Amino acid sequence: MPAKKFEIEVEKVNGYCSCGYKAGDVITCEGLNTPDKPFCGGAYAVIFPMQTALYSGASFHFEENPFSKTKLACPDNGYVTFKLTLLKE
Repeated sequence: MPAKKFEIEVEKVNGYCSCGYKAGDVITCEGLNTPDKPFCGGAYAVIFPMQTALYSGASFHFEENPFSKTKLACPDNGYVTFKLTLLKE
């Protein structure tokens, strides 16, 4: 069985981002692995629990897409928010 794939999208940047993320940037990852290119560790610490939940079969029915979690805020004052989506094969 192929590993589940995820997309991490930068939803919004409202202030300074030390990693230079811009709204609309997309990063991918597979399974419970880290993203396929260097990624902010602080942001990933917020994203990873949601990635684990989706990987394990959870869904978020309060979201427009129940296989996506929005408004995952960077721990650096929430200047950057991310959306994590489990991609359907």
